[in-house]
Amino acid sequence: MRMKLYPLIKTVFFVSIIFFSGCQQKQDTKPNIIIFFSDELAPEYVGAYGGKMPTPNLDRLAANGIKFENTYVVAPMCTPSRFAILTGKYPGRCIHPDFLGTYPEDQPYVIAWNTYLEGTLPTLPGILSENGYFTGMTGKWHIGKIGEDIDLPDFTEDADLDDLNINIKLQLHQEIVKNEVKKTAGFDFAESVLWGNYDNFVVNQLRYHNFPWITYGAIELLEAAKKVGKPFFLYVATTAVHGPGHAETFNQDLRYTLEGKVDGVMEYALLADSMKAVLENLPPPVRHKYAGMACLDNHIKHVMNKLEELEMDKNTIVLFMADHNVEPGKATCYKKGLHVPFILHWPGKFDQGSTTDQLVSSVDILPTILEMADVPLPEGSKFDGISFLPSLNNQSITSRPHVYAESGLARSVADGRWKYITFRYPEGVIRQMQSGEINYAPNYLNLEKQAHSSIAMEHFPGYFDADQLYDLENDPYEQENLAYQSEYSEKLRKMQDILSAYLVTFDHAYSISDTSFMRSEKFQELVDQSLSYGTDYIPWLKRDHGSIIWPPK
Repeated sequence: MRMKLYPLIKTVFFVSIIFFSGCQQKQDTKPNIIIFFSDELAPEYVGAYGGKMPTPNLDRLAANGIKFENTYVVAPMCTPSRFAILTGKYPGRCIHPDFLGTYPEDQPYVIAWNTYLEGTLPTLPGILSENGYFTGMTGKWHIGKIGEDIDLPDFTEDADLDDLNINIKLQLHQEIVKNEVKKTAGFDFAESVLWGNYDNFVVNQLRYHNFPWITYGAIELLEAAKKVGKPFFLYVATTAVHGPGHAETFNQDLRYTLEGKVDGVMEYALLADSMKAVLENLPPPVRHKYAGMACLDNHIKHVMNKLEELEMDKNTIVLFMADHNVEPGKATCYKKGLHVPFILHWPGKFDQGSTTDQLVSSVDILPTILEMADVPLPEGSKFDGISFLPSLNNQSITSRPHVYAESGLARSVADGRWKYITFRYPEGVIRQMQSGEINYAPNYLNLEKQAHSSIAMEHFPGYFDADQLYDLENDPYEQENLAYQSEYSEKLRKMQDILSAYLVTFDHAYSISDTSFMRSEKFQELVDQSLSYGTDYIPWLKRDHGSIIWPPK
C-alpha cells in the first residue's frame, strides 16, 4: 500500500468519490473509455502486426477488435503528439506563452518538446468531465511546464529513499504534478504521474522504468470509477519502449517510486529472475525492446483483468496506440516517425479481428471518442480532427483524404500513396548561413546537433532537400526524392496545393516559395558539415537500437 503521509489528501479523494456515488446510484449507459498511449513504439513490435516478440494481451485486443493499418501521429515526438491527442488540434495551434513568445507570427515555428498545455484550450478529458464522465490520468505526462510560482522539493542524486523526509518530499512532488495535470488538462483525478522521462529525474535510484507503479495508479482509478458509478475516461500513458534501458528495470526494487515507497506495486510486477533469464542471451537492442514490450503487455493484462473483475469490461471501449514510431524516423516527417500501431476494442461492435486501411490521424481521436460517447463538440470550438466512426460503420465512407504532420521546421501531407515534405528555414537563419555566421546546416529542429536528427539524416538521403516527393507504394522507405524530376512536376504541384491549404489555417507564416539558397553549392557545403558529425556521440543509440539498417533488408 502507499505510505499514508498525506491523510487529508487521501480523505478528500475518497470523500469526493462517495459524494459522486451518491449523486448517481446506477451505472450510466454511456460507454467507458480507456486510451493506452504507449511511448515510441513501432507497429512491428506488436505480435498482431507481425512482430516476433510475445505480446499476447495486445494481440487479444486486436483479435477482439479492429486493427488499423494506416494511422499516423501529427508529430513524431512525445510532447506535440500528446498535445494533439488530448486537444484534437495540431501542435502548431499551441497558445502557451513560452511557445508564442519564442516564435513571432511572421516566422515559422519549430515543433519540438515545446507545445505545452496551458489550461484554456478545450481538452478531451475536460469535455468529457463536463458531460458527466469521471476522468483520470496515470503515467507519463511530458506535456506541461511547472509555473515559476510553484516551488518543487529539492532532491540530490544520492537521496536515501528509506529516509522518511525523502518520502515526504517525493509525495509532495507527486501531489504538485498531479494537480498540474488536473489544472491544465481538465482531469478529475490523476495517480502515478511521471512528469517527463524517468532518466531526467534527479534521484539516481529512480531513473528507471516502473510499469508496476503506473499499473497501480490505473487500478486505483478504475476502483474509484466503480465507486463513483459514472462512465469513466482513463488516459494511461505507459513508457515502452522509450529509454532508459528497459532490461535494467529487473535489477531494481520497484517499491521505490516517484511518490515514495509503495509496497502494493509488486502485485503487478513481472518476476525479475524469470525475465533476466530470458533476456540474458539477447543482444542489448533486442533485450531493451523485449523487456519493454513484456512490461507493456503485462500492464495491459492487469488493467484488462481489473476491468473484468469490476464487471466493467462489457461496456468499455479500449484504444491502444503509440505517440510516435522509432529511429531513424523520430523527429522527422517520414513515415518511420509518424506511422503507429492503433487497435480499437469495442465489445459488441464491428467485426472481431477485422482490419481497416482507412487513413487516421491522431487528432481524430478526440472527435471520434466524443461521437462514441454521444457527447457534442463544445459550441464555438474548432478542432482539426475528423471522427472516423462513420467509416467504421460503413467501409465505403472515407473519413479523411490525407494526413498532415509537422516536425521542427518540416511540414508534410500524405494521401496514402503520395507524400510531400517541405523543409524551410526562417529568413534569419538563411542570412546566418549566407553570411558565414554559422558554418553548418541546421537540422529540422533548427539545431546544430541533435541525436534523433543526426540519426535521421544518415538514413534519409533527401533530409536536407527543401521539397521532397515520395511514391510510398514503390518507395515505402522514402529513399528516392522525386520532387526535382520533371515527370512528377504536376504531382508535386498538387501535393503542394494540399499542404498550402493546411498552412494558411495557422497564425504563423510558412512560405513554400523560394528555395534558391537551399539548392546552392554554399548550402551543400554546410550540409556536408552537418553530416560529418555522425552519430557516434549518441550514448544510447547502440544500446536501444544497435546498428540501424535502413531501408530494412
